[in-house]
Amino acid sequence: MAISRRLTGALILAALILGHAALFADEVVFQDGTKMHDVRTVLTETHVIVHMPKGVAEFPRQAIKSINGKAPGPAKAVPTPVNKSASPTPTATVAPSATPDEVVPGMVPEVQQIQDRLKVAPTPTPTPVVSTTTAIAAPHPQWKADVAIAALFLLTAIWIYSLQWVRRSLEHRRVDPGMWTNVAIVLPILGSILYGLYIAMLPFLPKRGTRWSPWSTFIAKLRQQNKPLDTAPKHRVSRTIEFLDEDQKALKLKKKGDLSSGLDLASDILETALDQRASDIHIEPGSEEYRVRFRLDGIMHERFAFATEDGRRIVTAIKSLAQIDISEKRKAQDGRFRARLGGAGVDFRVATANSIHGEKIVIRVLDHSRGIFDLTALGMSPEMLETFQQVIHSRNGMILATGPTGSGKTSTLYAALRQLDAARINIMTIEDPAEYELVGATQIAVNIKAGVTYESGLRSILRQDPDVILVGEMRDAEAAQVAVSAALTGHLVLSTLHTKDAPGTLARLKDMGLERYKLGTALLMIVGQRLVRVLCPACREEIACEGEELASIGFSFDPGTAIYRSQGCPECNGTGFKGRTGLFELLVLDDDLRKAVGDDVDEATFLSMAEERGFRSYRQDGALKVLMGITTVEEVLQAV
Repeated sequence: MAISRRLTGALILAALILGHAALFADEVVFQDGTKMHDVRTVLTETHVIVHMPKGVAEFPRQAIKSINGKAPGPAKAVPTPVNKSASPTPTATVAPSATPDEVVPGMVPEVQQIQDRLKVAPTPTPTPVVSTTTAIAAPHPQWKADVAIAALFLLTAIWIYSLQWVRRSLEHRRVDPGMWTNVAIVLPILGSILYGLYIAMLPFLPKRGTRWSPWSTFIAKLRQQNKPLDTAPKHRVSRTIEFLDEDQKALKLKKKGDLSSGLDLASDILETALDQRASDIHIEPGSEEYRVRFRLDGIMHERFAFATEDGRRIVTAIKSLAQIDISEKRKAQDGRFRARLGGAGVDFRVATANSIHGEKIVIRVLDHSRGIFDLTALGMSPEMLETFQQVIHSRNGMILATGPTGSGKTSTLYAALRQLDAARINIMTIEDPAEYELVGATQIAVNIKAGVTYESGLRSILRQDPDVILVGEMRDAEAAQVAVSAALTGHLVLSTLHTKDAPGTLARLKDMGLERYKLGTALLMIVGQRLVRVLCPACREEIACEGEELASIGFSFDPGTAIYRSQGCPECNGTGFKGRTGLFELLVLDDDLRKAVGDDVDEATFLSMAEERGFRSYRQDGALKVLMGITTVEEVLQAV
C-alpha cells in the first residue's frame, strides 16, 4: 500500500505538471511567430502581434497603449460586435471619394420581371440607421505569465526529487524499480510532447477563430479562381512594403532613431490597410493616445491605438515619405508618396491638419491593383448600361456625373473613357489631383502655385487639338463657361458636379450663370449616382418581407416578397457587407427635353417629362437592388 500511495502521488504530481504546462502553453506558446491557441494576440519579448480579420499587424510592445492608461502588457484584440437588428455602421458619414474596387457588381436577374412588380407609393421621410462597432486593445496582466513560469519550474523540481524518492522506496521493498520509475518519467514527458503537437496543429484547423491555415488558404485560392475578380476575397500573404522614388526605384531612407521606429510602425499600418482594402487611413491625436481608423466601404472602423510618443513618430515618418516639412506643425500641408506591395504599385495622398492635441494625418489609398475601371462593374442595370455606352461615343456635347463627395463620380467617368479608342483620338484631362493614371490620355494636374487652374488648364487643353476632355470638377462659373463652350465647338466634354440628383443639375448650372439655351444645346446626359454597401454573398440569407420596410423607400410590393439580410461572417469581417455598388439616375436629353431646358421650364415639369421617357430615380433603382438581394432597405435610405 505504501508503494502504491507513493507511486500514485508521484504520478498525480506529474499530471499536475502536465496540466500546468498545458495552461502555460496556452498562455505563451505560439507557432511561426504568429499563431497561438485560443488567443488572438501573441506576446513576445519585444513585439505584440495583433490578429485582425484580414491580416496580422506587428508592433513594438511599448507602442501599444492600454485602454485604461496603465503600463502596456500583452494586448488582446476584442472581436467587433455585430448589431443584428440593424446595419452595423459605426457612423453615417460619407467617404471622401470612391475607389474603383468599392464598386462591386450585383447579381442581375431578369430586371423587367422585377420592374413589373413595382407599384409607386407615397415617399415617407427616411429614418437613418446608425450603430457602433469597436476594435480595441485590452490590457492583459504580465504577472500571470511570470507566476506560470515560476510554478512550472517549482513543480518540475519537486517532480524530479519525487522520482528519486519513489526509486528508493521500491528498492527498500525489494521490488524491481525499473519499470515503475520509467513509467513515472516517460508518461509526463510523452504527454507534454503530445500536447505540444496538439498546440502546433491547431493553426491548421480551417477558420478556427479568425485564422486561416495554409491548406485552407490554398483551397480558398483555388475556389477564388472561379469567382469574378471584383468579388473574390483577398487573403493575406507574406509581403513587405517597399517605398519608391520618382523614378519608380526603391527609396533609400536613412533610418535613424525615431524615424526608424516610426517607419516600421507606418509600414505595418499601410500594409494592414491594403490587406483590408481601406480607402482612407486616419491617424488622429487624442489627449492620451493616437488612434488609427480605416475607412472600409465608406464606414470608419477603429483599428489601432498608440502611445502619444509613438503616434508622433508615425506622423513624422509619413511626412518624411510625402516630402512634407516635418518642422511645420501649424499649417495644413499636402503631399504624396508611392510604394510597391506584392508587385503592385500604390499611391498614397497625404493631408495634414493641426488640432488641439497635435497633428492629424489623413492618407488616401490609391491602389493601382484595384484600378480596373470596368463600366459593367459599376452596378448599372443592363438597359441603363446600354444607353450609357451609346451616349459616351458621341463626337461632341457634355456628359455630367453628379452626386455628393465620395459617390464614385470620377470612377464612372474613368470607366467611360476606357470604353473609347484612345489610339484613334486625343484624350486630355485636367484634374485636382490626377488620382489614377489613365493609359492613352494626357493628364494635367491643377497647380495653383504654378498658376494652373481649371479655367487656365482648360484653355491650354483647347489649344492641344483634343477630341475628348475630362474636367475633374466644375467648381466655378469661369471653368463651367469654358467647358460648355468646348462642348459646343466639337469636343466631347465629361465633368462632375455636386448636386442632390440628376434633374437638380440644371438649376445648379443656372445658378453658376450659364445660359439655358447653351445648356439645352450642349448637354447630352446627366448621370446621378450614390453608393450603397453590398450584402456579403457568404452570409446573405433570404427573409420574408411584410411590406413595411419596402414601403419606406416609396414602393409597395406583392405580399411575401423576398428580401435579404446578412448577419456577418469572417468573409466580411462580421459587418454583413462586402464592397459597394452604385444607385444611378440616368437622364438622357432628347430634342423635347433640350427644348424644355432652353425654355426654362420648372423642375417639376421637367422631371415629369423625363419620367415619361423612362427616367428612374435613386429610390426606384434602390428598390430593384433590394429585390435582387444586392443591398438592404436601410442602405438605400441612408444613401438617398
